[in-house]
Amino acid sequence: MNGTPITGSDTTAGKIPVTRYLLMLLATLLVGIALAFGLARWTEYRHFESLERQGNERLELYASTVQSAKQRFDYLPFIVSRNDQVKALLQGRIPGEAVSRTLHAWQQESAAAVLYLMNDQGEVLASSNWQEPQSFVGNNYHFRPYFRDAITGGEGQFFAVGASTGQPGLFLSRPVRDQDKILGVAVVKIDMTQLETDWALGGENVLVADNDGVIFLASNPEWKYRSLGAIDPAILQRLAAERKYSNRIITPLNILKQRRSPLGQRIIELEGPTDQLVGDTRYLMHQRPLSELNWTLYYLTDLKELVYKKRSATLIALLITLLLVLSGFIFVNRIQSRRLLEARVETRTRELNDTNRRLREEIDTRIETEEQLQQTHEELVQAEKLAALGQMSAGIVHEISQPLSAMQTFVASTRLLLQRGENGSALGNLDDIGSMVRRVTSIVAHLKSFASKSRGHSSPVDIRKVIENALLILRPRLEHSDIDLSIATPPQPLRVIADEIKLEQILINLIRNALDAMQQQPEAGRHQLKIHTEADGGRVHIYIADTGSGINPDDLPKVFDPFFTTKPQGEGLGLGLSVSYGIAKEFGGDLAVVEHSERGTLFKLSLDSALETGNKHDQKAVEQ
Repeated sequence: MNGTPITGSDTTAGKIPVTRYLLMLLATLLVGIALAFGLARWTEYRHFESLERQGNERLELYASTVQSAKQRFDYLPFIVSRNDQVKALLQGRIPGEAVSRTLHAWQQESAAAVLYLMNDQGEVLASSNWQEPQSFVGNNYHFRPYFRDAITGGEGQFFAVGASTGQPGLFLSRPVRDQDKILGVAVVKIDMTQLETDWALGGENVLVADNDGVIFLASNPEWKYRSLGAIDPAILQRLAAERKYSNRIITPLNILKQRRSPLGQRIIELEGPTDQLVGDTRYLMHQRPLSELNWTLYYLTDLKELVYKKRSATLIALLITLLLVLSGFIFVNRIQSRRLLEARVETRTRELNDTNRRLREEIDTRIETEEQLQQTHEELVQAEKLAALGQMSAGIVHEISQPLSAMQTFVASTRLLLQRGENGSALGNLDDIGSMVRRVTSIVAHLKSFASKSRGHSSPVDIRKVIENALLILRPRLEHSDIDLSIATPPQPLRVIADEIKLEQILINLIRNALDAMQQQPEAGRHQLKIHTEADGGRVHIYIADTGSGINPDDLPKVFDPFFTTKPQGEGLGLGLSVSYGIAKEFGGDLAVVEHSERGTLFKLSLDSALETGNKHDQKAVEQ
């Protein structure tokens, strides 16, 4: 047997048949395909989760800006409707030009689009644009819903394209009353196109649709005056009769496809612009109702980034599959004969080094991607703080609306005083305006405190000063109300442990509620608002009584619950008493409704006195 050559069967004894090679390769490819599919689905799901959070934050932010744009001018029709000069014009006692000049001054000061006055037939008698070519004076807008709502005693609200100017805007109206008779309607037009400009400059896809599904505000001009779906012919006929969108023909938005995301969100595909070399675009649609305005806010997120992420996930899965294939070949080759393995070990080693180098590059890329994701996460956290700050600003807007309204009245009064040469009175008004500006600045300072997560500290506060400041803010409303104000405080100063601004907030809420209650009962004769204080040992009590309709005994257990209100719908959120109760508890005090024999409601606010040397709040302030 010596010298016998090695046969081919000896060299192939350790080899695996080709069929097994193919089966292993097929199994690896199947695993890679399943991995790519699963990774793509997981990436898509996580991406939609992120977009859902981002979309909700954007919706809250833009909802607050839209609502603030309307709330900023809410007071104007009311001020016009209470003006004696306006009533005199509607009664035919003075010419319209004098009222038009007054409306023009108010419009310039408030930055509203137009202020105008209509008689009970819908004809415009005076307007802030009476000297402009497109003056409203002489036009008749009886067909507008905001006129019909106000002339029947309600408050009108209607978005439409101007019948005279062709410019879109939000119309707010109030009836002008002389006792129980409605003489006419006061209207303010608000230009909301600045919102569209801001959205477009920010690169956002935002649109607002009315309750008929017609888009009237949009960051993309091509979406404007389009509908989100087919509109019933009867609705189109009504829109034409109201001339809501002038002569524009409302056509549905060209939605090519619709489907649902893994989280159940709506995905739409819109046709790209015809004048640009871009394809159709898919958007994730987020929506939020604006109940106060009876509109719906939509925020569209472009899904191009999702395509890139899915491609990246697929590429990673393919790379992992390639690694599995290479590992499979390595395993097969390792069970080959040692002689064949030694002959190829150098080549295989170089191949493995190249593969490891590519893997290291991929790992470095993944680390860089993770860092970018971390940075994005931090930006989202900051955006969430800003959204919360926007919500807080919207929540206290009713606390600063009264000073702003008062400043508006003072500015108008100062103009008249300067025209009359009464410089001393005008300077007094400017001092009052400066005081109110400082007060509003103090309230806004709470927003900065919220942004930095800091908390204020209680200190001794003079009750008399706080009451005076609260009445200063509410003075315009008190002056226009048929109410007798009675204030009784001890001759010596009473000091309590509290935060001055927050204590003013409680008193403003209580006094405003009292004024609202008495205003809702005009037939009860001349009303009285009584405020008095008293010291009782280590406590100081502040009583606020009105002669309104009172609180139903069944509602007493719920009076401090959030969002509970007895006011008519649309006139209150039901947060005032709840917020006041929480602030009182924060000071270590109490707020309660007290039973009494007289007509109306009596609130009692109890706080710790600052006169005791060993007061627990003083000790806590020293420790801090």
